[in-house]
Amino acid sequence: MSARIPAVVVVVVVTALALTGCQGTTSSAPTPVQSSDLTSSDGGFDQHAVIGVVLLQSAATPGATSGGTALSTRFHDDLTAAGFTPDVRVAGAADPSADQASAVRALVRAGAKAVLVEAADPAALAGAVQVAHDAGVVVIALGDPLPVSGTGGDGVSADYRVQGADSDAATVARATAVVESLQRGEKPDVG
Repeated sequence: MSARIPAVVVVVVVTALALTGCQGTTSSAPTPVQSSDLTSSDGGFDQHAVIGVVLLQSAATPGATSGGTALSTRFHDDLTAAGFTPDVRVAGAADPSADQASAVRALVRAGAKAVLVEAADPAALAGAVQVAHDAGVVVIALGDPLPVSGTGGDGVSADYRVQGADSDAATVARATAVVESLQRGEKPDVG
């Protein structure tokens, strides 16, 4: 029986050492990469990813610069042609700011990798932009810049801005090119 005691002691000592070694390597999960820190090493996202688009009520109606196609339809068609899964939402006329904030939050919950926003009231979207950033979603302002705000110390705003072009088609093409760059894990050229 005395021969078994050393074997049991060895097993207990080895197990204790192994567990002690594990304690030194146990840590909390790494901080997720924030959308504004996107680099090519991050790998972007899946080509068939959900891309959210949040537009004003006027985007549902063909305008003078749209070539007879509503902006919401043009975004849907161009993002689909680029291989993405677009989720286009148009704010109601009664309270567009609240509708847009709700839409951004819903798109984050739906797993959107990027959200394009044509803001009715940029300041009213500060909380929704913070939610998107906290989830690692890239936010792209269409037209007016989104405000810097938040509680993270350095504030939060849209990661990128696509300024309006001469036509809806050109604006949508620029925005789609930004999303394609992000999908590849590249910082887009928005200049």
